[in-house]
Amino acid sequence: MWLESFSDRYIENNTENMQLLIERIWAKFHEERRKSIIKLDWTYESRVEKTTDLERIHCHNWEKKVDIINTKFEDLPNDWKKENIEAAKVAVYLVYQKITNWEEITPEMIEEMSEIVHNERLKRNWITGSFENQRVEFKDLTEEEKVKDRNQIIRAIEIIKENI
Repeated sequence: MWLESFSDRYIENNTENMQLLIERIWAKFHEERRKSIIKLDWTYESRVEKTTDLERIHCHNWEKKVDIINTKFEDLPNDWKKENIEAAKVAVYLVYQKITNWEEITPEMIEEMSEIVHNERLKRNWITGSFENQRVEFKDLTEEEKVKDRNQIIRAIEIIKENI
């Protein structure tokens, strides 16, 4: 994945600031996802998924499943954190240079960047992805699913602007 490897190298060269931004963004992605499916009684719907994180499995009586929605980001297994981290890396890479170069980010640019975030997720999860939206191109997503990708870019913009 050209973008992922390029963004990794870019982030490595700007390690301290970028890592801080990525950490803030990745946790925010997960918490926003949780908030988007909160029920009227202030609980979350259950969404149980498999994990391959051996440390987590060992610490939880060899349970190989986790309710990812009812688990705070910091308590997620590493394999589930990884997806948020990778999405945050892509978002930071796409947004950071534009903001630090004082470029105006238009709604059209947000749409283009959202499509890149989604397409990079497709590349990472094409075979292992358990969610239907991980196998559909951006243009074919429902509006509700597109909003999730847009929100990742919008949150990245907000957090980067707050921290530079």
